[in-house]
Amino acid sequence: MVMIVLVIIGGSLITTNKFGMDLYKAFVYHFIGMSFLFAAGLTFCLLILYHVFLITVYNPQRIKKSSVIKFACGGIFTLIITIVLLVFGGTAAKKSIQSMKDYENGEWQVEDVLVMDIYRGSRGHKVSFRSNSVLIEIDKGEMTLYFEDSLIYKGEKYRFTYLDATDTIIKVENIIE
Repeated sequence: MVMIVLVIIGGSLITTNKFGMDLYKAFVYHFIGMSFLFAAGLTFCLLILYHVFLITVYNPQRIKKSSVIKFACGGIFTLIITIVLLVFGGTAAKKSIQSMKDYENGEWQVEDVLVMDIYRGSRGHKVSFRSNSVLIEIDKGEMTLYFEDSLIYKGEKYRFTYLDATDTIIKVENIIE
């Protein structure tokens, strides 16, 4: 039940983009939403690890050794997933906090780039959440634009003002050649 509540809260904070045009609030809500989703994943892993620990160490039902070994292998696999999730979550949290600090201090990067591909999400579907966020692929990787003020087209050059830690675009200017 706790995991479901954490997923619902985290998912709703990330998918609903109703914070107006304030990018700092978008960073904060995204950070809080991702924290809830990581907490849900860790809660699920800890639940599995708890049950595996009970079966392998205490073995209250006196299960055969061959079955206990299978549970121990599953526990080791779950422990590896938990550690990876902790490392990934910690790294994502550091990047998100660094982006908020960079945005607050005005430490932005400016670069002229060629847009190779654009993903605007599932805006055409009737039952999906509508998001203003856009994922833009350029030659050095993918960048995120939270609010698309004007349409960006594939194959055109733009000047992006962005945050380096999370590759989040702050401002887009069309370069006319």
